[in-house]
Amino acid sequence: MPVRRRPRFLPFILTGAVIGFVVGAFLASRPDEVANRTVGTYPASSAIGYLGFLCAGIAALLAAVVAILIDRRSRRD
Repeated sequence: MPVRRRPRFLPFILTGAVIGFVVGAFLASRPDEVANRTVGTYPASSAIGYLGFLCAGIAALLAAVVAILIDRRSRRD
């Protein structure tokens, strides 16, 4: 009987969150072409934090969905 390999959920979610935070921080730290489309002004550190954590949450959720899909696929095999 073959051994079924299942994904570990916590590394998937943490990796997604870190990647999402880096992407969000990069987008928030972009020059004025991105900042001109926003309403209101925030300090750069606040913008990086807000957008970084927002993208981290979204990416963590997407990573969890991917882990669930991989887990379900491994059960079928």
